[in-house]
Amino acid sequence: MTLKEIQKRLETLKAKGFVPSRRRGPTGIGHTLEQELQLNETNIAIPDIGGRVELKANRRDASSLITLFTFNRGVWQIPQKEVIEKFGYVDKDGRKALYNTIYAGKQNTQGFNLYIDKEDNQVKLTHKESGEVVAVWSIYTIVGKFISKLERAIFVFAQSRKDEEGKEKFYFDEAYLLEHPSPDKFMEAFEKSIIAIDIHMYIKDSGAVRNHGTGIRIFEKDIPHLYGKRRELA
Repeated sequence: MTLKEIQKRLETLKAKGFVPSRRRGPTGIGHTLEQELQLNETNIAIPDIGGRVELKANRRDASSLITLFTFNRGVWQIPQKEVIEKFGYVDKDGRKALYNTIYAGKQNTQGFNLYIDKEDNQVKLTHKESGEVVAVWSIYTIVGKFISKLERAIFVFAQSRKDEEGKEKFYFDEAYLLEHPSPDKFMEAFEKSIIAIDIHMYIKDSGAVRNHGTGIRIFEKDIPHLYGKRRELA
């Protein structure tokens, strides 16, 4: 499928106005967009722009973070179990756990902060009270993960409303092709507290740690700002 064909389908969808969601819940918007565009996957081949492209749908009023990618390998400066035991709490299931979202320059309720060390090209997770560096991410590594995972993307924005029966409908009224992911803009988003690091782990009954993946997260509406080139499609 060419970019021109995708653009034509997006314009046709926009002209429809509000369309019923094809699925209930948070994933309804992406599924509905795929069905309306007659696509079977969110990663589509567009040969005239040089390869596969991620297709993303976003509710204009969305208020939840999404995960760009996860990265845990080799980042922990303290064993993960020790991190949970020292800084965690007992969750609703009675387990010692640590679920935290941390932004640069904003100390959170658990005393964590993110520090951007430009001299060493690192993002450091620190704890105010103990003064410890808990985890370290290489800037080169996380920027590389971002570029390789989301090198190109089509972002489609939609207005969302519910009808008299409470069923959701979408008006897909704006779409962009995003290219040239910018390392500088990515790090600027970290510094401006637009990108967060999300910790989600707990100690199992066996004593082992269950880590759901330390996520690099952002509001979906902010993703276009991470790119050097944005082309309007609809």
